[in-house]
Amino acid sequence: MTPTEAAPIGVWIIGARGDIAATLMVGARALTRALVSDTGLITARAPLARLPLAAPAALRFGGIDTGTRRLTEAALSLYRVSRTISRETLDAVSADLDAIDEDIALGSDMAWDPGEPDAALPPLDLLVERLRGHLRGFRQRHDLSRVVVVNLMSCLPGPAPSPLRDDLAGLERMIADDRKDLMSPAACYAWAAISEGCPYINFTPNAGCDWGGIGALAAARQVPFYGDDGKTGETLLKTALAHLFAYRNLQVLSWEGVNLLGNNDGRALADPRNRAAKLGNKERVLTDILGYAPHAGVTINYVPSLGDWKTAWDLIHFTGFLDVPMTMQFTWQGCDSILAAPLVLDLVRLADLAQRRGESGPMTHLAGFFKNPLGVREMDFHRQFEALLGYAEACLTDLGQADAR
Repeated sequence: MTPTEAAPIGVWIIGARGDIAATLMVGARALTRALVSDTGLITARAPLARLPLAAPAALRFGGIDTGTRRLTEAALSLYRVSRTISRETLDAVSADLDAIDEDIALGSDMAWDPGEPDAALPPLDLLVERLRGHLRGFRQRHDLSRVVVVNLMSCLPGPAPSPLRDDLAGLERMIADDRKDLMSPAACYAWAAISEGCPYINFTPNAGCDWGGIGALAAARQVPFYGDDGKTGETLLKTALAHLFAYRNLQVLSWEGVNLLGNNDGRALADPRNRAAKLGNKERVLTDILGYAPHAGVTINYVPSLGDWKTAWDLIHFTGFLDVPMTMQFTWQGCDSILAAPLVLDLVRLADLAQRRGESGPMTHLAGFFKNPLGVREMDFHRQFEALLGYAEACLTDLGQADAR
């Protein structure tokens, strides 16, 4: 491995025509052309910047989506509506986006509701094999030795719990018996990716990555994976701020949060069946950090006029000495894709590094990227970040490059 890994690697995105994916691809190509800075990339700061990570220029993009909007249309919308891409950047990368479009498959059969699966859909074993075929074709077309799969699809209803998902044999049986009522589309993507030896990142709250059977498959195939649900906004602030109250022994009575967003994710989360997992991930962090459960309401409202921008308003009601009640309020306004895309790029580079290092299973050093980090109870964002820095230092020690941060 060289200081920057130059060998091409594939990045196969589930939800490849969405706003986050489009921002990610525009950003990677703009970085390659030195049109933008690397602000927002955790891997651009020490000590991670000294790791032998894949260069943005080495990334070859492809993927799958249930929609047919071309990437240039998605990028144009980000320029015109969300105002996050400059005209200069858009013009510079448009030809790249047109080329990537040829590597995005149509996945119209991959969005079923497990509560009401469509009997007309192909059986699960055929769907999984089709996904594996897409991955093999992408790898072969670009002569790629490695491909990282990232799930950026919109939130969908989750399946009912089943013991079959707890082990490898049970998942194999679910697929063989076509149990779409128990198997989520996201779990199928995870199964196909790991079966093909591809590191898998679930940046969504969709069910599957945390199932015992998926973990067993990753162990058997010796593939690294991680998730769930990228932490980019209100929950990021919660995991950074909640310890202030714990450290000062202030009693949080209530922490009420109102979230407004207007992109495709906002539209999907307007359905209460889709937002159940998202709300669960947002709510549990306070209990884990504080050690008790204050009243913690979270609402998510779809506001189409906001486009790719989101607003979170939080009210924290707490008591201090002499049981005097006080309040803290904050408003968070950010662009969903601008917050998420650099994290996805970081995760791709770190997952690829983990595979080159021979690592497999849950990449727990990536806990700070997620609302519901697999296998990690520590929700303190500062400690999660220290764990990532510790991992980076250990990698550099292995390479003989360790020094002060």
